[in-house]
Amino acid sequence: MKLARAATSLLLLGTLAALGCGSEGSNGDTSTDNIPLFGWDEVAGRLRGPRPHFSFFVTTQQGLFGLDAGTYFPKPDISLGFGGDLGGIAGADEICSVLAQRSNPGDTKVWHAFLSTTGGFGSQREDAIDRIGTGPWYDFEGRKLAGNVAELMPLEDREGRPRGADPQLAAMFTGENGERVRENTGVDNHDVLTGSGRDGRLFDDGEGGEIATCDDWTSKTKQGRPGGPTATGGQVPVGHSWPRSNTEGRHWISEHTVNGCEPGVDTNGGTSAPRGDFRVGAAGGYGGFYCFALNAIAPALP
Repeated sequence: MKLARAATSLLLLGTLAALGCGSEGSNGDTSTDNIPLFGWDEVAGRLRGPRPHFSFFVTTQQGLFGLDAGTYFPKPDISLGFGGDLGGIAGADEICSVLAQRSNPGDTKVWHAFLSTTGGFGSQREDAIDRIGTGPWYDFEGRKLAGNVAELMPLEDREGRPRGADPQLAAMFTGENGERVRENTGVDNHDVLTGSGRDGRLFDDGEGGEIATCDDWTSKTKQGRPGGPTATGGQVPVGHSWPRSNTEGRHWISEHTVNGCEPGVDTNGGTSAPRGDFRVGAAGGYGGFYCFALNAIAPALP
């Protein structure tokens, strides 16, 4: 094991040294500085890359819609996105990894999507809260989301934000580049797919989770039972990446439901999806989801 680890370390050191980590200057040259390494990651089975703390983000609309097809996930529509078809849970995890590596070149962490699955469509039954490790988690800039699973849970449902979060991050989650998810007050893009109830476990949609998880994240045509005027009674649960106000619309895991899994965006406001609208973004979203890395470490103190 030690010999294998040493061989892997030498190989990765050589690879990263060859790649470098600097940005391209105005003359087209690339810095020859090596990508910094931060010890051994037991989960990933390889040396840690840069920003070893970076372990949480919300997939942004720009990031998602700009992807090409991956090994598992399909190419999204550049205007409508993926809908509920992320290529299964393996595709969703891959999307997290691709976006993380784009924003943090040399990132070697294991990334998982915060999505629940039923196990009925070629995947194992998993609850989102069990997929993301034990913490801690920090955003791109080192702001703390939570130190452990307990700190991810709000003090009460009405509060809705992770109890252990930096106040700035609790108020506005950030994307894969550390940017605020909501660019300005004219954008209503808070809805985030989770397939989960407020405990982070598979949402009870009355049909074994098939609707709630869009057939385990493989369907962009699934239509559920339309919800009521206050987003109750639907079957596809979404959390809020930022709270609608100080008193309502605050739960980051499961705030309300939308009606279906079709691709589509609506960031013009509204508290519920119209009854005939089965788009994942119909009530203020675009089909984004949360990404968590396993085995991150706390950022160094200044």
